[in-house]
Amino acid sequence: MSAFRATRLFALVAPLAMLAACISQTPTAHTSDTPAASNASATSAVGGLKGDAVNGKALFMASCKTCHGVAREENSLTMVGPNLFGVMGRKAGTVKSLLSPSESLKKHGVTWSAETLDVFLSNPLAILAPDTAMAGVLKDPQERADVIAYLATLK
Repeated sequence: MSAFRATRLFALVAPLAMLAACISQTPTAHTSDTPAASNASATSAVGGLKGDAVNGKALFMASCKTCHGVAREENSLTMVGPNLFGVMGRKAGTVKSLLSPSESLKKHGVTWSAETLDVFLSNPLAILAPDTAMAGVLKDPQERADVIAYLATLK
């Protein structure tokens, strides 16, 4: 099988895997009696909601890690989606991945912040359709705030 054909096959299968991960049961909210770390990197406010980075990490690992890396040393060129290490403050569509940044994402032209990520993660397809493989949607505002709080810690 040629490398081009294998890449096309992967590009077709990866969104299905992501969709399956998103449809699978979402972890329950963080309910431990032990508070999350009290420093600013552990929480973030989005749309008036205080995000919990600990719960956000659990949500991210269950649904988003399939396609996105979160460590500085992870190679985005081997992942379907871009590495999200240092995503806060970064211009959209500037990190390469296996599928490359979509033209729609580049044209979206935002710099990622808590607010822009909140809008994007609520329905990526509304912004990028049909030019994206990202099928993950975080409909719950608290879950979005939690994931965004986690992403804010990746510096």
